[in-house]
Amino acid sequence: MNETKIARYGNSLTVRLPAALARDLGFREGDRVQIRRLETGIAIERPVRARLEERLSTVLEQQAELSSGSARGAERFA
Repeated sequence: MNETKIARYGNSLTVRLPAALARDLGFREGDRVQIRRLETGIAIERPVRARLEERLSTVLEQQAELSSGSARGAERFA
């Protein structure tokens, strides 16, 4: 178990991750994390990224096709 201090960052509080722990977990500066409240404390986790299929399923039908203007040469679009 690692112990660390809580520090002030503007009006918020921050929790510092020891460098070795951050390296072992693959965390880098600027990474986004999710924080969950537990009965005994908190859990810090990486957000679960939606798979490509799930992300594409949210595209509305009218957004599925974009126009780049009228034809200028011999190209033909179906």
